[in-house]
Amino acid sequence: MVTTKLTDNQKQALYQNGYIVIKNAVPERIVKSAKKLVSESLPKNSRRLLVPAGLATDSRVIALFNETCLIDLLHNEIGPFPEVISCQVAITPGHDKIGGHPGPHVDGSWGGTIPTSAEDIDLVTGRPKDPIPYFGENDDLRGSNDGQLWQDPEHRISLGSYTALVGIALNDQNIPGNGQFGVLKGMHHLVESEFRRQRESGSVIGPEGLGWPRIKIRSDGTPFLNGLFDRVRMHAAKTASQNDVIMGWPWRELTPVCLQPGDAVIALHACPHTATPNYGPDPRMNIYFRIRRQRQGNPHEGSRRLGHGVSDHLDRGYFGQFLNYPDDYDPWQISVEKLCDHWSDWDGMQNTVALNQSDS
Repeated sequence: MVTTKLTDNQKQALYQNGYIVIKNAVPERIVKSAKKLVSESLPKNSRRLLVPAGLATDSRVIALFNETCLIDLLHNEIGPFPEVISCQVAITPGHDKIGGHPGPHVDGSWGGTIPTSAEDIDLVTGRPKDPIPYFGENDDLRGSNDGQLWQDPEHRISLGSYTALVGIALNDQNIPGNGQFGVLKGMHHLVESEFRRQRESGSVIGPEGLGWPRIKIRSDGTPFLNGLFDRVRMHAAKTASQNDVIMGWPWRELTPVCLQPGDAVIALHACPHTATPNYGPDPRMNIYFRIRRQRQGNPHEGSRRLGHGVSDHLDRGYFGQFLNYPDDYDPWQISVEKLCDHWSDWDGMQNTVALNQSDS
C-alpha cells in the first residue's frame, strides 16, 4: 500500500519520538537499481568505502526519493519544498567499529581536525586556544573545514538546519549492531528547549553558545568534537538505564532504527542521531536526503547552488559561499526561529502538536 499521508498514530509517534519508520517506502526495482550502482562503485580491496561523488546526483539514486511515495508524503506533512537534486551516500564497511564509539549529534555544525590535548582547549567556548591551525585564518570560510563554523557574517548562529532527514536502506539492517542509524529517542523536545534557552539568553545559537562547547574533553582527558548540548548529553546518559537491553547493541542511550531494503526513516532535524559500528559482514548502505520547507521571501529557494537534498546549511551555498539577501529578509534570524519551534515547519502536524501541548 502506497503511503502519502501519516496516520494519527504515526503522527503521534513522530511527535513523541522524533522519528518514524515508513515500511516498504521504495519499490524493489528502484532499490535494486540504486544498490547495484552503489555496489559497483565501491573500491576493490580497500577498507575505505568512498563512493564517486557523482553518485550523489545520479538520477537512479535520487529516484529513491523523487520517484516514490516519500515525495508526496512529505509535501502533505511538511508543505512545499524545493526539488531534491542531491543526497548523501553513506556506506559503512562490514566488521568496522568506526573508532569504537558512535557520536550522537544534531546536524549542521562544523566538523574537522581538533587539538589532541585538553590543554589546548578553552573549556568555556570549546574553541582551540590557538584556532588558526584548525579553523583557518578566517572563521567565515569553509577552507579545509568540513562545513562552516558560522552561518552568518555576524557570528550569531553556528548551526545550519533543515526540516527532516530521510534515510533509505539498501540492505537488510534488521539485526542490531549492523551499522544502524541510531537516535536519541525523544530528545528533540529538549534540543528545542535548549535552542530557546540560548535565544532568550542572547547567546550564540548552536556550538560556542550557552550550554554547547564546540569541543569537549572525555573522561580520559582527550578532546572530542561535540555535536550536542551538554544538557541533552547528560539527560540521555541519565535515562539510558531505563531503556531495554538489546542483544548485540551496547549503547543503551541510543535506539537502533532497524530497516529492511526499501524502508525509510524520517527524523526531525532536532532529533540527535549517529552512525553506529557495523559488526556484520556486509557493508551497510543508506541514502540520506535532507529536506527543508520552502521559506517565503527567500530569493534563493530552489537554486541548485544550495544543494537541496544533501546540504544541512541552506542559508549559505553548498560550498560555503555567502549569498545576497534583500534588506527585509534575514535568513539567519528565520533559522533561529525555526530551531526554536521546529514544528512550525510541519503543516500536517499542527493538530497533533496542539493536542499534545494542550495536555502538558
